[in-house]
Amino acid sequence: MLKTLCEMTAVSGYEKPVIEYLYHKLEKITYGKAYIDNVGNLIFFVKGQDSNKKVLIQAHVDEVGFQVVSKIEKGQYSLKSLGNIKTWNAHQQRVISDSGVSGVIYAKDGEQMKPYNYDNLVLDICDSELSKAVATGDIFTFCSSLQESKERIIGKALDNRVSCYCLMEAISNCGILKNDTYFCFSVMEETNMRGVRVLKSNIQPDICISVDASGIGERNSLKHGDGVGIKISDGMGISTVRAVKFAESIAIENNIKYQLEVSDGGTSELIISNELDNGCEELGISIPCSYMHSANSIMHMGDVNECCKLLPALLSSI
Repeated sequence: MLKTLCEMTAVSGYEKPVIEYLYHKLEKITYGKAYIDNVGNLIFFVKGQDSNKKVLIQAHVDEVGFQVVSKIEKGQYSLKSLGNIKTWNAHQQRVISDSGVSGVIYAKDGEQMKPYNYDNLVLDICDSELSKAVATGDIFTFCSSLQESKERIIGKALDNRVSCYCLMEAISNCGILKNDTYFCFSVMEETNMRGVRVLKSNIQPDICISVDASGIGERNSLKHGDGVGIKISDGMGISTVRAVKFAESIAIENNIKYQLEVSDGGTSELIISNELDNGCEELGISIPCSYMHSANSIMHMGDVNECCKLLPALLSSI
């Protein structure tokens, strides 16, 4: 399932292929109910033994990508990013549309590249017949297959399909739950975070757990191979102190390898509150990732496996 998820094309705002793929798996599970809301979020609801609390655990399904703006000349198009993709991560990369048309993005001036100067980038289809199938509004994503080894995975869309995989594993392994639990696969995180805002407004949870990739760097405490991340804070979001301590205790109790995350850049759906903000507790769970928002992101499989252990342990203990 992990390879299938990562290789699907489902750019922010165009998540239907992944949502439908997961829905068809979840609708076969008898101890919960799967449904899709008005903005395209997928929810799997499991009734708890005690309905005093509502727990929302979510991971976004969308990936960063590109959208065609206009035709420049025969077979060549201007484009914009959907999500945060630096131009040098797009330059000389092969991309593919949701309809299967492939091309290459290149920079008109490779020596004058700036992070978000998409005026300098061109999508080249290089085929007069194929280019007839390309129009304004078409979406493209990196053409990159998932490479797996014992220790690591390399590919596109690890942010955040790996978290979706971990959430599916949690559904399979959570056992009997005390609280009403909403397993949610949210849309549009990479662009406007609309999906999770709708989820929190409709569900009004008491506890919200957000599972996401987190970029490794000098301003982030996370390291490959040191375990699943329990987020203290990132560039904009702060987990509830009690929730962090609780997650730590569960990890220790269950012999789960973990690391605490403090970062000074990036953020996740942790920062989104519903319109009324009923004051739910927030907890971020992170999977360390290198080269995010590129064709060749990297994660350590040990960290992924520890995340798969932590999520059901948390849910069964809340």
